[in-house]
Amino acid sequence: MKSLSKITLFNQFISSLLFFLLVVIILQLVSSSTASVSPVTSPFVYTNSTAVKERKEAEALLKWKTSLHIKSQSLLSSWAGSTPCNWVRINCDNSGSVTHLNLSTYGLRGTLQNLNFQSFPNLLSLDLSSNSLYGTIPSNISHLSKLLVLDLSANQFTGSIPAFLGNLSNLTILYLYENQLSGSIPQELGMLSSLSDLELSLNNLTGVIPASLGNLSNLNILYLDENQLSGSIPQELGMLSSLSDLALSSNNLTGVIPASLGNLSNLNTLYLTRTNFLNQLSGSIPELGMLSSLSDLELSSNNLIGVIPASLGNLSNLTTLYLMNQLSGSIPQELGMLSSLSDLELSSNNLTGVIPASLGNLSNLNTLYLDENNFLNQLSGSIPQELGMLSSLSDLELSSNNLTGVIPASLGNLRNLNTLYLFKNQLSGSIPQELGMLSSLSDLELSSNNLTGVIPASLGNLSNLTISISFQEPTFWFHPSRIRNAKFSE
Repeated sequence: MKSLSKITLFNQFISSLLFFLLVVIILQLVSSSTASVSPVTSPFVYTNSTAVKERKEAEALLKWKTSLHIKSQSLLSSWAGSTPCNWVRINCDNSGSVTHLNLSTYGLRGTLQNLNFQSFPNLLSLDLSSNSLYGTIPSNISHLSKLLVLDLSANQFTGSIPAFLGNLSNLTILYLYENQLSGSIPQELGMLSSLSDLELSLNNLTGVIPASLGNLSNLNILYLDENQLSGSIPQELGMLSSLSDLALSSNNLTGVIPASLGNLSNLNTLYLTRTNFLNQLSGSIPELGMLSSLSDLELSSNNLIGVIPASLGNLSNLTTLYLMNQLSGSIPQELGMLSSLSDLELSSNNLTGVIPASLGNLSNLNTLYLDENNFLNQLSGSIPQELGMLSSLSDLELSSNNLTGVIPASLGNLRNLNTLYLFKNQLSGSIPQELGMLSSLSDLELSSNNLTGVIPASLGNLSNLTISISFQEPTFWFHPSRIRNAKFSE
């Protein structure tokens, strides 16, 4: 009996074990079946989500399209259906969501009021520049939380710059230039910590330049020129360590040029020029000699006083230097070290002393304007013969000073010279015949000097020349009719 009982228990154990193994096998089969179904069913759900997203974005774009002028609608004829990723000037990501909308220079006319920006959660770039869009910038543009580039330039937008643009924390480029925007620059723009390029030029902006812009540590370009901004230049702009281009010209700015601008070691261009009697910056030129990257320095037509800093001679990359103001003192000989300089304009100041011979070292110089200094404070001495080494020179203007001595024969080496203005000085002696070698010369003005002698026959070879000369008794070595437009006065 005991033997039979043991056999029965063994059989029960085997049955239980086989049942357990069967359950395990079934569970594995079910798990494997579920895993194999998953890759098949997942794309169906994904595709459905994509279709919903595309349809929502398509509806928003089509609604805006129908709000545009009729001709503009015809330009967007490809905008039809429910898949905007296939439409012209639109790019999408892998999920089928619109990321780039570029309709620059597309001839569009209309407003943005019917464009629902909330429908584009993944938009990275919006470029509607160079069209005929008008109206105000709508508030719901602030919903574009991922936006990197916003370009609405060269349109006809009016109203103020919305403060809510300061909420676009990822924005790197903001172009609103060449519109009809008014009001002040929102201080909230100073919260755009990622911004690298801010261009608001050619609008009707008023008020002061917000000091908060000094917080934009990644800013490379700041163009605020040709507006009606007033007040002083914030010293906080000197904290923009990445800044390469600063243009504040043609506003109503007053006060001094902040010394802090001398900290902008990456600055390439600095435009503070006044046009149309606008900017009225005063005081002296601050220490800018440390701006080793500077290539273009334009401070003209303000009320700047004091001397021209000799340290400007350290700016080895400088190509343009415009300093027409009320500056006094002599021209620093250190300016002759600016080997890259192509344009030097120091006209209409109160400069005294002689013209430095070192200017003859500026082999790349195209224009040299030292004319029209104040009657009481004028450049004196002779014209340095070293100016004859400026082989690239096209315009030389030394008029309305108190220069004496003779006209250097070396000026005849300036074969690219187009204009030579030496009038209203105290120059004496005869006109060098070497001027007849200036084959490009079109305008020669020597009147109101003390010149004597004869008019060189060589000038008769310059068929395109317009000439103005005053002599007590002009004597010709050629017939004056050979010069296209000659004016001889006593």
